[in-house]
Amino acid sequence: MKERYGFTGKIARIDLGSKSVSTIQPPEEVYRKFLGGWAMGMYFLFKEGLADPKKEALGPENMLQLMVGPVTGIAPNARTAIVTKSPYNFNCVTLCGGQGGSNLKFAGWDGIQIVGKADRPVYLAIIDDEIEIRDAEQYWGMGAEDAEMALRKQVLAPLEISGSTLSKSDMTRRWAKLRPPREQGIGAKRLSSAWVIGPAGENRVWFANMVTEGARAHGRYGSGAVAGSKNLKGIVVRGTKGQKFADKKKFMQVTSKIKKKESKSHFWRSYGTAGISAKESNVLGGYPIRNWQWESWADPKTVKTLSGPFMDRLSFVRKQSCPGCALHCLYPTEVTSKKEFMDKTITDMPDWEAMGMVGGNVGYLETKDMDPGDPYPGDYKDMAENAAKSQYTTRMFDNKGMDFIEGGALLGLLMELRQRDLIGAGDLDGIDISWGDVQSVEAIMEKITQGKGIGKILGKGTYETARHFSSKKGNQEIMYYSMTGKRYAQPAHGTRSNRDRNALEYVTVVRPCEHTGGGSGSFMKDPIDFEGAINGQNSTAAINSMVYCMFAGGFWGDEGNVEVLKAVTGWEDFSKQELLQVGERAYALSRLFNLHTQNIKDPKKEWDSPKMFPARWFEEPLPTGPFKGRAAFDGDISKLFDQALPTYWKKRGWSEDKGIPSRKKLKELGISDIAEEIAAKLRS
Repeated sequence: MKERYGFTGKIARIDLGSKSVSTIQPPEEVYRKFLGGWAMGMYFLFKEGLADPKKEALGPENMLQLMVGPVTGIAPNARTAIVTKSPYNFNCVTLCGGQGGSNLKFAGWDGIQIVGKADRPVYLAIIDDEIEIRDAEQYWGMGAEDAEMALRKQVLAPLEISGSTLSKSDMTRRWAKLRPPREQGIGAKRLSSAWVIGPAGENRVWFANMVTEGARAHGRYGSGAVAGSKNLKGIVVRGTKGQKFADKKKFMQVTSKIKKKESKSHFWRSYGTAGISAKESNVLGGYPIRNWQWESWADPKTVKTLSGPFMDRLSFVRKQSCPGCALHCLYPTEVTSKKEFMDKTITDMPDWEAMGMVGGNVGYLETKDMDPGDPYPGDYKDMAENAAKSQYTTRMFDNKGMDFIEGGALLGLLMELRQRDLIGAGDLDGIDISWGDVQSVEAIMEKITQGKGIGKILGKGTYETARHFSSKKGNQEIMYYSMTGKRYAQPAHGTRSNRDRNALEYVTVVRPCEHTGGGSGSFMKDPIDFEGAINGQNSTAAINSMVYCMFAGGFWGDEGNVEVLKAVTGWEDFSKQELLQVGERAYALSRLFNLHTQNIKDPKKEWDSPKMFPARWFEEPLPTGPFKGRAAFDGDISKLFDQALPTYWKKRGWSEDKGIPSRKKLKELGISDIAEEIAAKLRS
């Protein structure tokens, strides 16, 4: 076989039902067209026939894919991508940082595909070419944090096994420090990486996720539930092979420039996304407050509680980064609280999405009965206590293995329904949930995690919960308070000020209600720069197929992406246009998958409709803040859905009536062989 660079040429295929392990070796043409991650994962979902509506997301036929890309490994900002069919019955494409992607590449794999269902709890142990399906009964029921620590101890490379590492007494000898003996490592390090599910995934909560390094999560769309449906507790990988480059010197030159750019970003290096809270509240007017009833605080002291600078001073422990990253977005912290059950807990500083969705959105910022226009009446201790509530809640979500964006939206829905007396404590099995009450939040989360009583309904997420109570109470008004787009939660970026997110951006992205879809600035131009928006979306999808952190994308740039790919793979003729086409393939396949697997006949009525997005966006102008009186779209919203959206589709080469990629477009993208049959059905 021709030697490859950037790719190992191998994807592991594990059937948990038959307990078999095999290897897939895609041709180079497939790698060049899809790269890895998002696009490659969608390619295999189509090849596997998983767009078929009859194949259930939580059934054994579904395929859970953990994918990397050509630059994963030594390149900065490495991530992993999970691609599968979501329990919500659309595509699940979810990204995560950490050391794991590099470990998988160093083990000699471009991805892992898991099908079937084990007859009892198992985990995968991967050490280079060796893959074992091992018993996980003793880890079932563990929180994600304990499970990860326990499983990593079980998967050791030869240098890490007992007796092959130097002891503390050995290290007192000067010769051992200067020149360790061959075949011996230094210290008892555990260098494997693990992705695990918590109890929520085990009990198939629809928005359960897979977690690594305690606080990094494949957060959105329910990958943890898919793993749980297969009785898969986790995947543990240790790679020792390294990585091959076509042009190592050029690679080092290009990536060195990227790192230097990153090192000059004081914003990212100081707080990561946790640094944007004050701007969201006071400048952009896009901060989620009590289920998005408001989006701005008048007094900056209120929002100061949940901000990078405040938490840095309050509870900072240390910085932790993904391989080769100079941005350092993970900040382990120590919770300081008057409440004994929260005090001294080591967790991570919540990122912006957590600060917003399980901070402001559930009332952890303010005092009881405080309005957004009021001055903040508390002191430093009150701020510290509010920060602790958000830190503790974020940790609960991570340890139970649940998406805190969807979970925060669900909590906000329940709190507002209770506020308006549309539901009572009896509807929540006796839990009287209210704004800012961390004890009631903890009780609700336990119900969801265990799937008991009302937890069976809540475990299906915000939209399905609103539908349940709307039907139970005979009150359609309840659906108004479901802050979801295409049945999944709106993230912590508001649309009504039109300064952070534009409604059309949320309408067009193919990962439902995605907040990192790209093209934001172009969507907010007047008139809209459709070509720029589409290029931005394609670029982001391509980055997620290269599988590195999209937050670092601005430091790499499209030209940097191409140069790194050339250096790694040796594809000297690879162009920027070819890279954008990778993202365009991901978009086209995802669009077709989402429509077909849900049996959607008329997208304009069933999927791309105002009723599939929060009515609050359009019907309730901002009541306070610098953009008071603004709504997500001025005037008749039919202009958004019946004019702007079809224009966007046309620019993509999709049909204006349904948004289906044309035969010509699929042929141009080279995916007719896997997509045209489904596209033809959708066009008819």
